[in-house]
Amino acid sequence: MKRILLTTTAVFAFAGMAHAQQADATAQAADASVTSSAFFGLLTETDNAAATVSGESAVANIETTGFLGGITRSRAEVGNSVVASAEGNGNNASDTGSATTGANVANAGVQFQVGNYNSSINMQVGTYQESAMVQIGNTNAGLISQDGSANEAAISQVGDDNTSALVQEDQDNAAAAAAYGNDNTAIGLQQSGPQNILAMAQQGNSNSASIFQDGDTNTAVSLQIGDDNASFISQGGGTSFVAEAINGDLFNGGLPTGAAISGSGVGSLGAISNSAASLQLGNGNASAILQTGTANEAINYQNSL
Repeated sequence: MKRILLTTTAVFAFAGMAHAQQADATAQAADASVTSSAFFGLLTETDNAAATVSGESAVANIETTGFLGGITRSRAEVGNSVVASAEGNGNNASDTGSATTGANVANAGVQFQVGNYNSSINMQVGTYQESAMVQIGNTNAGLISQDGSANEAAISQVGDDNTSALVQEDQDNAAAAAAYGNDNTAIGLQQSGPQNILAMAQQGNSNSASIFQDGDTNTAVSLQIGDDNASFISQGGGTSFVAEAINGDLFNGGLPTGAAISGSGVGSLGAISNSAASLQLGNGNASAILQTGTANEAINYQNSL
C-alpha cells in the first residue's frame, strides 16, 4: 500500500516539541523529524533525516545536548545494521570524532580530520565498498565518490563553512551527510538507479542542500534547522546538476533562489516509484522537489518558528 503522511505536533513543558513528516512509495520511506525535550527543548534536541528502501537505510542525525546546547553532535550512518558510520562532536573545549566501517566488504576507507582549512577526498571503484569521513573545524571540504553498485558513504561535519559532496554511480547505493555549523553546503548525486537512498541533515545558518537521483525506486530526504536554508531534490528530471568526480570534481546543483519549475516534462527520464521528503524549520527557507514519471511520492513541510 502506498501512503503519504504529514504530521506536526507541539507539546509543552517537559515534553518540548516534535515535528515529523513521512513519504512512502511502495516499500520505501523518506522520513524527517525534529524532537526536543526538557524545559522547552533547552536541554536536548534531536534532528533526524532517514531514507529507507528494501531493508537498507541512510540516516543523517544531529543532536544538541546539555544546557543551551553544551554538546553538539553531527552523525551520519548508512547500511544494513549501520555498516558505514561517521560521527563528529564539537564542544568548544574538546572536540572528538569517530569514523567506522563494517566488515565483509571489498574496500573500506575511513578519514578523520580535526582543525581548520582541511580537505578530504575518498574515491572507490567497484562493489560493496564503504567510506566514512569526519571533519571537525572551520572551512573544511569533504568528497566521497564511488563508482559501482552496493556502495555506502557517510560524512559528518562539525564547524563553520563546511562543504560535503557525495557522488555515487550505479544502483543499490546509500549515502548520508550531517553537518552542524554555519554556512554549510551539501550536494548528493546518485545516478543509474534503482534503489539508491540518500539522507542529508543540516543545522545552522545559510545552509543549502541539493540532491539529484536518476532511475527508479530511489528515496531521498532533506532536513534543515536554521535560517536562510535552501533545499532542492530532483528525481528523474532537470533542473540542473552536473557533478562528475573520480576525480574531475565539478558538482554544482540547481534551484532554488525564488524556485521556479516549468516546461513540459522538465527533462523527464520517466522515473517511477521514487519517494522524497523535505523538512525545514527556520526563517527564509526555500524548497523545491521535482519528480518526473509515475507512482512517485513527495512531501514538503516548512515552519518559520
